[in-house]
Amino acid sequence: MARGPGQQWSKAWLTAAAFAVVSAADAAPGSAENDSAVSADDLLKITEPLLNGIAEEEARNGPYSANLIELLTSLGLAYQESGEDVLAVAVLDRALYLKRVNEGLFGLDQAALLERLIDSELAIGRLESAEDLRGKLLDLARRNRSDERSATIFRDAAEREVDRYETFLREGLPPQLTIGDPEAPTRAAASGVWRARRLYNEAIWALAANPRLNRAELADLEEGLARTYYLEASNRNRWYQGVDDPLYGLGLVSYQRRVDYTGTAASPSQAIDYARALVELADWSLLFSRNGTALKRYAEAYALLVGQSVSAASIEEFFPTDTPVFLPSFAPPPLDGAALAGSTGYVDVDFEIGKYGQPRKVAIVPAAGDRAEAISKQLASAIGNGRFRPSPLADGAEYRLRYSLADGSLTPRP
Repeated sequence: MARGPGQQWSKAWLTAAAFAVVSAADAAPGSAENDSAVSADDLLKITEPLLNGIAEEEARNGPYSANLIELLTSLGLAYQESGEDVLAVAVLDRALYLKRVNEGLFGLDQAALLERLIDSELAIGRLESAEDLRGKLLDLARRNRSDERSATIFRDAAEREVDRYETFLREGLPPQLTIGDPEAPTRAAASGVWRARRLYNEAIWALAANPRLNRAELADLEEGLARTYYLEASNRNRWYQGVDDPLYGLGLVSYQRRVDYTGTAASPSQAIDYARALVELADWSLLFSRNGTALKRYAEAYALLVGQSVSAASIEEFFPTDTPVFLPSFAPPPLDGAALAGSTGYVDVDFEIGKYGQPRKVAIVPAAGDRAEAISKQLASAIGNGRFRPSPLADGAEYRLRYSLADGSLTPRP
């Protein structure tokens, strides 16, 4: 995208930018265009001094002056915030070019300009250009791995890959014409979870030199990384694949690091954070049928909370008595997206969980409302195939719940 802006080109875009804004501000009263005239007039008040400042700086120090970078960036942001994204792209592109000319090709300071350009390209609808810029942003981060600011770039990219992968799992790929290997798009989409994993690891490496200063962010990154292991494991034919299951081992290491990053538990608030990390570690063990290990960690977390005099309400959030905790706790709830706005229907369900969180005796009681019968079967399947967080105080639990068709909530039944 970046071009070598000569003096003639510089004057041309300055004239075009000024003309575009003035034309909007001069819209005829009463015309449809006049609806935006007030905001365009406000924009002109902001941009006119910047345009004049840019012209003066060019006349004084030439079109490659480093002083133009800040002026161009301010002008580009003004256009962007006013919805003039085509103009914003042109101006921010030139600011990026001059930043590279004056400060070097691969300085991470240019990341903010790239991110702004991506936003405007997306607003215009040029998705391919936005993806190309995202690739350049990642390349920039990889050239500056030791700079902690690169972690945010890696993390954002990882989260996009996870979102795309989850969309692929839910909806598959849209119909498309392929030349050559027809399975290539499917393989590329399915490998999104591995790309996300690499990106989370790169973000962690960028912060690992100062773990004490970056504890909270490192813990969040480990959670995101562990989520990729869950997504892969949950889409295999079976969760548990033996004691040497590599995904269990990878997730275990990630959750153990999360516990380490949490630090000490010297106060009730610290105890809550530490217990949360322990409980999530126990959840992971339970999902892979390391039942004894999981129960020991649940008991450790509960003892910690009680020992630090954490409130009963806070403990209840970890181990609720009236409603079950579906595992993993960060995954969407069962029947996510099946709610029917305005419905008065419901499905009542009774079931038990055993000592290790395994469901049993799942029974649909009454069901009322449109689609209630179909949803009752889905709910029974979701519960019967699920795994739940057990209480460290009992060898099982019984639940009487009502699933609302209106909002998808699952609450205790009177």
